[in-house]
Amino acid sequence: MLATACVVATLSGCSVGSPTVGDDTTVSSTQPSRKFATTLAVSTDSLRIEMHIGDDVATATLAGTPAGRDLAAMLPLQLELSDPMGQAKSGRLPGPLDLTGAEPVYDPAVGELYYWAPSETFAIFYEDFGHSIPDPGLVRVGAVDTGMDRIAEAGNHFTVRIDLLPSPPSDHPDRSQ
Repeated sequence: MLATACVVATLSGCSVGSPTVGDDTTVSSTQPSRKFATTLAVSTDSLRIEMHIGDDVATATLAGTPAGRDLAAMLPLQLELSDPMGQAKSGRLPGPLDLTGAEPVYDPAVGELYYWAPSETFAIFYEDFGHSIPDPGLVRVGAVDTGMDRIAEAGNHFTVRIDLLPSPPSDHPDRSQ
């Protein structure tokens, strides 16, 4: 019961403000550096993003799912993230994501980006959660590629600016000629 209450508290909008578009703020780091590993099956319609935390940058790949594409459509975005339990940085998105075909996740993986639909919350898990997420579960929207240590060290309350990275040029020859 306590574990469920902690999960809900973490994911139900413990952010310090509303999401906005604008400049990022400086973040001080007080936690020791950690090593993180993540795996991601990247589909051809996956989108890459940058997360600016003060002067630091982390990159991630959004899943090529309706929820991942909805998140990409909100960018650029500035979110106030908090970390009340020392396991995930989370903050409220400006609106809901499309959950069509989404498989619920009850055991979030370190280095993954998730969405908690009941409170429209975006979360980045950087520590093993250690217990199960209650219904309706999380929706996976992507994974961190680089800079997970920067996210983990960002503190308990900070601003992150998320930008969509330009797509690399196609290496397929133009067949329309």
